[in-house]
This record gives sequence, structure tokens and C-alpha cells, in this order.
Amino acid sequence: MGIQEEIDAIRKKLDEESKVTVKIALFGQPGAGKSSLINKIIGKDVAEVGVETDKTVDEQKYEHNGLFFSDLPGYGTERFPEETYFEQFKIPEFDLFLCVTSGKLHQADSRFFKKLKSLNKACIFIVNKCDTLWEDGFTEQELEERKVLDIKKHVEDDVLVIFTSCRNNKGLDRVNIEIQRLLDDAKKERWARCAKAYSADFLAKKKAACEKYVSYAALAAAANGINPIPGLDVSVDIGVLVKLFKEIRESYGLNDDYLAFLEKSAVPMVGQLANSVVKYAAQEGVILLLRQVAGRQAVKTFSKYIPFAGQIIAAGVGYAITSNAGSKYLDSCHNLAEEALQNNLK
Repeated sequence: MGIQEEIDAIRKKLDEESKVTVKIALFGQPGAGKSSLINKIIGKDVAEVGVETDKTVDEQKYEHNGLFFSDLPGYGTERFPEETYFEQFKIPEFDLFLCVTSGKLHQADSRFFKKLKSLNKACIFIVNKCDTLWEDGFTEQELEERKVLDIKKHVEDDVLVIFTSCRNNKGLDRVNIEIQRLLDDAKKERWARCAKAYSADFLAKKKAACEKYVSYAALAAAANGINPIPGLDVSVDIGVLVKLFKEIRESYGLNDDYLAFLEKSAVPMVGQLANSVVKYAAQEGVILLLRQVAGRQAVKTFSKYIPFAGQIIAAGVGYAITSNAGSKYLDSCHNLAEEALQNNLK
């Protein structure tokens, strides 16, 4: 395979990685907190929420970094009859489903689930607002066990039930992990990169997924080679790295407002890391970072992620520099997110 063929193969692989999406549909009765749950999973307020009863009568769609969510309207209603529902809302196209409840399941939810099961579609049952689950004379564990048995009896299946609270973040990490478990490999990585982390364990999954993406972006940046790095006898595509760094920040939820907040943190390490993330964000910062890592090219090169195409480029100086720069920036973002999580900085 010649150099041009390698370049084309690398660009194609990076493009494929960028286009991977995860499609999730939520269903359940009004007022269960589906919008709040979507916002928590994403880590950003994309769905409108309020204290009023959910009055959704149409499908509500939301997207963030390749994660697509659909809040489905009532199943089997006069407006959306069962006979045409699956075709109208393209149900088979979704990767998995979340049945969200904060009270008792309705017959419509049970019928919808059974139809999903007949199509071999994965579904997780989520008891939201679990912090309000209370009954005199029973412990929280006893109430949850009763709720699980009631759901399983209602749907006549041994389904997975997770208890969540958008108020105190209970169960959200398990939701992330279980969703990822049910996806195929490419979608697992997209989910890990883009869903909000609520534990150090999920942050580790996020970093592993980002490392693979960094390797492809570094190969692409080295292959393009259109921008000479000042002071170095090597050219790389700076634009690819600027875009990569932005995607890394977004993966960790490090938007401009949050970074500004973290820079002012009373925790010294948090402020230092936030300043470093901001410092290398723009094009000038990317070039500065490239020059800094140029003297230690062999520190880390992501060799385990290099595809069968790209061996020639991966052996070059450009890839060594770009992969190390990507690695250093990823480490900064990861360490910052980890420190913010440990110190409960929101």
C-alpha cells in the first residue's frame, strides 16, 4: 500500500469514527422526569424541564455529540395508535430504549415493551425520582425490591431495573455503564466519549475511548502535513488537532463557562489544570504544545491503536509529535475532570 492509499484510508477511518451515533428512545407516562434524565445523561440542559406535569404530545428529539435521544409520545393513543406507531416513529432504528417511570407502569408501557421484545430490542427500566420513594414501616431497600418485583410481574419478564434520582445523581453511573454494555463496539466508544461521567470508573472508560480517537486524529494530522511547525522541520495539519482538542474538551464536559469556573477554584490543582486546558485550546496553543513535545517524541505513541493502514505515517516524526501532543492534552482534560469529580465541583 502506497503513501496516498494510507492517507486515504486514515481519512476514511477518522470520518467513520466521527459519524458513529447512538440513538436512544425514552417512553413512559407523563411526569416521570424523562427530560431531566436526558439532561443528566448528556451533562447539558438540552431538554426543557419544569415542575409542571409533562404535556408532551409529540416526539421530542435532542442531540449532543452524536448521542440522539427521542422522548416518545404516548403509545396506543387515539392520535398515535398501536398499529402505525412503530412505523411512524421508526422504532426499529433505535439502538435501545429506556422505560422511565416514577409511579406505576401503565398497560400501554407494558404492551410497548412486549412489542420491543418481539423485535429483540434492548430495554432498561428506570425508576426515576427514587429519592421520593417512601412508605412508613419499610426500608429503602425493601421498597426498591417491591418495586422491581412489581415491574417484572407487570411486564412478565426478568427485566433490568435501575433506580435514579436527578436531584442527587443516584443511579446515573449505572445507567451509563448498562447502556454502554448493550451497545456494539463502535457505539460503546461513542457513548463512553460523550456521555457525562459520574464516577472515576466511567472516566477511565472515557479516557480509553478518547485515546483511540486521538490516535486516528494524530495519524490524519500527520498525513495531511500542510502546516509547518515553527522551529521544526516537520509539517502537520493544525486544523485537525484544533478540532480534536475541542472534541476532547466536549467529551469531558469542559465548556468555556465551566472552565472559567474551574480556573477560579480554591483547589490549587484544579485551577492549574484548567489553566493548562485553556492555554492549549486555540491554534496558537496547539502549536506551542507541539513544539514542547517535539523533544520527547517517543514518550507515548498509541501503537496499539494504529490500524493496518498507517504504518508508514505512524513511523514518522509527524505522528510521534501529534500523538504525544494529543496524549498530553487528553491527560490534562482527564485529570481536570477527575479532580473536579473528586472535589464535587459542579
